[in-house]
Amino acid sequence: MSSMHVHNETPHRELAERIDELLAQAAPWVEKVTGLALPPVTISLVSPEELATAYSAFMRRQVERDTADLDLSEWQRQKVAAMPDMAAATARTMWMAEESVLIATSIGQPSTLIVPDALEHLGLTTPELLCTVVVRALAQQAQVGACDGTLIPAPVWPIISPAQDAISQFSEGHTWWTSDQATPQILGRAVDHSPRRRPWAYLGRRMFLAVANAGAARRRARATAFVDKAVTAAGLEAFNQVWRTPGLAPRLDDLRRPKEWISRLPG
Repeated sequence: MSSMHVHNETPHRELAERIDELLAQAAPWVEKVTGLALPPVTISLVSPEELATAYSAFMRRQVERDTADLDLSEWQRQKVAAMPDMAAATARTMWMAEESVLIATSIGQPSTLIVPDALEHLGLTTPELLCTVVVRALAQQAQVGACDGTLIPAPVWPIISPAQDAISQFSEGHTWWTSDQATPQILGRAVDHSPRRRPWAYLGRRMFLAVANAGAARRRARATAFVDKAVTAAGLEAFNQVWRTPGLAPRLDDLRRPKEWISRLPG
């Protein structure tokens, strides 16, 4: 079992303790369900401003990596230079719509950032739904460990819209599939995903974001079904070649037609 740490930079001490307990309960099940070994796990509770700072620094490292050997035009260099500040601005605006944010640290280790107030806004503070958040965070970090950070977190350059970003969709589908498989085992019961009453704070902004991300739930459901079909048909060992085999990651067309992608799996 890998080491697991919860860093708390907020007043939410009780939440940090609950997450720490859930990590210990969930980690064995995530490894069993996914067939992936967890790397050293870090989850940090942060304020919105701390999220913006950390995400900006992560974006700077990622874009430097992704463009290191490219001959960029002047316009592209300006775009690249602006990306860290744009990332910070996005984090300051979108934090209440994200249950967690995956980054890679300066030494390449995965770290999951959680804004406690975002969990409240999203209605994810009940014990069972908080468990799903922790399981999905662990699944993402397992992905990073499995691919040594080459596939996940997804490249940030060139810039791709969420609707066209097959890698991120596949990653999210895998995390939700893992949650569907592991969380009932951890809790000993099925998870109730019915809507919870949310605070009125930021209601207008949440409604705007819901409209802006109207296609996200549909893409997530398709990617989750893709993973389920692939694992069922090929088995975990063959499926997990995706994390280690260059060029095997599914494209958008593959997410729509899993049978063709499954036929290309090694072994």
